[in-house]
Amino acid sequence: MKKVFLTLLIIGSATFAYTQKLSKIEEVLQSKQKWTAMDVKSNRPYFEIGETFTIRIDRKFYHNRNNYAKLGGDWSLDGKRLILTYDSFTEERRRIPYVYKIKKWGKNGFRLTYRNKYNKKEKVYFK
Repeated sequence: MKKVFLTLLIIGSATFAYTQKLSKIEEVLQSKQKWTAMDVKSNRPYFEIGETFTIRIDRKFYHNRNNYAKLGGDWSLDGKRLILTYDSFTEERRRIPYVYKIKKWGKNGFRLTYRNKYNKKEKVYFK
């Protein structure tokens, strides 16, 4: 009986620690009004330096692209994966999800990694 209780206690503690970590990532994402792309490592970048992201508490985001239309949609977290579901804002109202891995994060910024349409790994750093 003691072993079962101890096992459940350990699993519960690990689960609590994991959910605490997720809430800290959310806290970092929502801590600033706008995040700016400071560094992009890619041959054919989807992001450009100077573009801004606004991540809101109500699970909406806006992506201001340099010299292009403003994009937006819904965001969610799945572990350390940030899922941005872009709304096409056309008559069809297509919802296009993009999955990014949050590699490094802190109050000063975060780094996302993702694979482009050519299956090449790319990185972008937001501050």
